Amino acid sequence: MASFGWKRKVGEKVSKTAVQQFVAEAEKPEDAGPRREDEVDWLHAIKRRKEILLEDCAAKSKRLKEEGAELAGHGRHWEAIKKLDEAIELTPDNPLLYEMKSQV
Repeated sequence: MASFGWKRKVGEKVSKTAVQQFVAEAEKPEDAGPRREDEVDWLHAIKRRKEILLEDCAAKSKRLKEEGAELAGHGRHWEAIKKLDEAIELTPDNPLLYEMKSQV
């Protein structure tokens, strides 16, 4: 049974001009030219979106915490626990939510 394998030397069929052009392009800094208006900086756009979402989650968590406290005050304990669980999913690092849930 014959074995199959690729045997090719690096740069065997690559022209020197193509290699030089590739090296020249690789050495260019990415921010060499002026930025066009239609280009989007995705890295900063994603970071901004994440910051906005974190603020929204905190605000929603606060609202759910207040709703849970209101429901618990009216004796609707299971509904209050559900609201506090939703708040905990949004901001799991808030120990006050866990305390409120345990009290309910």
